[in-house]
Amino acid sequence: SCSGGTATCETVMRKPNVVILVIDTLREDYSSGLEALRELGFVKYENAIAPAPWTLPSHVSLITGLYPSQHGIHEAYGVYVDRELRKLSTQRLSTLNHGIIGELMDEGYSTYIVSANPFLSPLFGFTKFTENLITGYTYVLFRSYEEYKDHEELSLMVKDHGYIDTALKFIKERNLRMLNKAIKFFIKGRVTRLAAKLGVYDPTMEKGSHIIIDFLSRKKLSEPFFLLINIMEAHGPYTPKDLDEQLSFNAYFNAVFIGKLSDEVVRIWQSNYPKHAIYATKSAVKIIKVLRRYLDDSLVIIVADHGELLGDGGIFHGYFLKDKLLRVPLWIKWPSWVKPPRQVGPFISLVQVPSIIRAIANNEEPRVGVNVAIAESFGSTLPSAFSKWYSELPSETLIRVFAHRVRVYTRHGVATYNVNLDEFEEVSGDVGELMKTTRTLINYLDSSEVTSIEV
Repeated sequence: SCSGGTATCETVMRKPNVVILVIDTLREDYSSGLEALRELGFVKYENAIAPAPWTLPSHVSLITGLYPSQHGIHEAYGVYVDRELRKLSTQRLSTLNHGIIGELMDEGYSTYIVSANPFLSPLFGFTKFTENLITGYTYVLFRSYEEYKDHEELSLMVKDHGYIDTALKFIKERNLRMLNKAIKFFIKGRVTRLAAKLGVYDPTMEKGSHIIIDFLSRKKLSEPFFLLINIMEAHGPYTPKDLDEQLSFNAYFNAVFIGKLSDEVVRIWQSNYPKHAIYATKSAVKIIKVLRRYLDDSLVIIVADHGELLGDGGIFHGYFLKDKLLRVPLWIKWPSWVKPPRQVGPFISLVQVPSIIRAIANNEEPRVGVNVAIAESFGSTLPSAFSKWYSELPSETLIRVFAHRVRVYTRHGVATYNVNLDEFEEVSGDVGELMKTTRTLINYLDSSEVTSIEV
């Protein structure tokens, strides 16, 4: 039947392309550059809430429609992001069939994952794709995607055989093309580092978007397709002094475990984050313009996985459950045959994204908006190298940090509740209603994995 729904008889059997562009670490209050999307037919939605304060659990919620305590892919005591979480994420994503990605593949969609963030790579179980591109944090400017591929190939060879043996191999094989490229990349890398050291070049601004733009401009996507993109220009590091992110991690450790903010880091973040956010939004708009030929037939969702704290309640991202970290921008371009739905609730949780996609794919009216949205944290997201510092901390500090905490957004106000300690850390609004709603939600999430720790 062609009656009702969101489509006409001519379009009812159409399968829309689906694009999700995640501008990693972009705060809602620094996203004004996305206003340029209105000219491309995008609609802005208000009060979007990220389900987690950092990348991996938030992205998994985005594709599965489950909160972190439900899908189980999140930080915990003894579960480090650079070790145990890799295996855990791989196992859970496989069990969940990669959420909406697996669903659409089963329905005949081609799927593409194009990311500058290594969390969205096969290393963490994102293996359900027709094709993928993971650029990682790249601080050397490449002219094209092909040049980037050559650099990656050479980097692997140098890692396995060293500079001299790699060069000798090219000479022996008379492969002057690759030898010439290797020499150019070596010089380019050294010049980049020297320029950064002298302060004449900031390698932290561009973090892979130009490679993604070049890749997408040359790529013919097989329709119908699902395309997940992550760009990192709004993410740290925000200074050449922090290319290894030790400055970030140290400041984050002190803020989380000791409750002390570094004045120097706050100053750097506050002065540099705005220009990174502007560059990120400009890069996002460029990517959408590259995809312009697909827009009429596509559902395009532009969002952030979380924001960034700039001394306003903490520093960096992860652990903290603060508004500036959890409120994210949300813009949607609906397929040409769909009338943009209005928002029906005061908030939008990113866990709604799969249901919105399913509704459009099934020619149904999507629900955009909820009366209650939550975000969850389970502790520190520092890599395993910091575990040795934990032995020097009081047990009560570890118990406080590695606790399941929930921030609840409702019409009556906002509350942050520590599940393990059974106490409210913050209540702003109608206290009675917030406490009642929060406890109801905790019962709802009770089937999830909430494990107390022993120290």
